[in-house]
Amino acid sequence: MLRILALVVGTCLLGTDLLAQDFSVSTRVFDLDIEEPNQPVARSRTLFHVGKVYDVIDGSAEATILEPAHHRILILNSNRSVVCSVDFDELKHLLESAEERLGQRIQELEEQPKPPRQQIETLKFQLRPSFETELEPGKHRLRLHSKTISYEVGGAANVQPEAVEAYLNFADWMCRLNFVLRPQPMFPSVRLELNERLKQQKLLPVEVTLRAKFERPLNLKAEHSVSWSLDARGKQIIHQCETLLRDPKLQKVSLSEYQRIGMNQQTAKLSKLDGKK
Repeated sequence: MLRILALVVGTCLLGTDLLAQDFSVSTRVFDLDIEEPNQPVARSRTLFHVGKVYDVIDGSAEATILEPAHHRILILNSNRSVVCSVDFDELKHLLESAEERLGQRIQELEEQPKPPRQQIETLKFQLRPSFETELEPGKHRLRLHSKTISYEVGGAANVQPEAVEAYLNFADWMCRLNFVLRPQPMFPSVRLELNERLKQQKLLPVEVTLRAKFERPLNLKAEHSVSWSLDARGKQIIHQCETLLRDPKLQKVSLSEYQRIGMNQQTAKLSKLDGKK
């Protein structure tokens, strides 16, 4: 579920003045290939408040907090009472390493006796994405096309440019973080390219459809509902996050340690499922 959300939801730094107005974005993600495509497979809520961005996924004990003023992202896990702080520079370094590995993988494939050309082209595109662009300004719609990956985006009208920039910068960092935390079939450069086009058009996405012709095709749609204030539930989430951050029992862990915790949790879930068979 977390991987699906990361693929459709994704570097200037945010200044606190860009977020003078609190607002929230509720997201529903749909898998268009399942039997009931109208039923969301994931839901999340993103809260913009006094220079920070709080992001929570329904049914998850994990919350992420983007703190641009400190050049970092905090990952909170309430079940484990742990927090992981990831600096922007660390995240960029990890992605550079992943990019180098992808380049090496492409070279290995090209050196095979019968290179798999389609796979090579797909990987090269993810490394350096290049789309054909169609824009309908009056309808606030943007389409990006390529042989393997396409996006269709519907945007909101009459949105303050600062809010658009704030949301898309958040989406940039979450795209990077989710790829590092949970490796996915699509490299983050693809979604980052879409976000850059949206920034250029000052378009806040309210509907994003992704279609990717991979070995296992992806056909996903995300719907974003924007509210220009924080409701009681949103304020409660922020209060809970800040309270947990002040808890002296909260354990600080590195990114690698947090990844191990996630793997152990997944292993435990699978063990429980095996026991029910």
